[in-house]
Amino acid sequence: APKAEKAAPAKKAAAPKAEKAAPAKKAAAPKAQEDLSGKTVSELKEIAKAKGVKGISSMKKSDLIAALQA
Repeated sequence: APKAEKAAPAKKAAAPKAEKAAPAKKAAAPKAQEDLSGKTVSELKEIAKAKGVKGISSMKKSDLIAALQA
């Protein structure tokens, strides 16, 4: 009987871990925007071209990032 009592608190401790995992997924969206700053201008231009952004040839890196995040 004492072993069963020890198992019950372990299951309760597992539930908060699952709840903590859900907010981490929500925080993933801003990280996707930060990843753009690590890319080269040519990589950003390829992404912008694939998304149909116009005028990319004259854009600077910061302009490309802004256009892709919009």
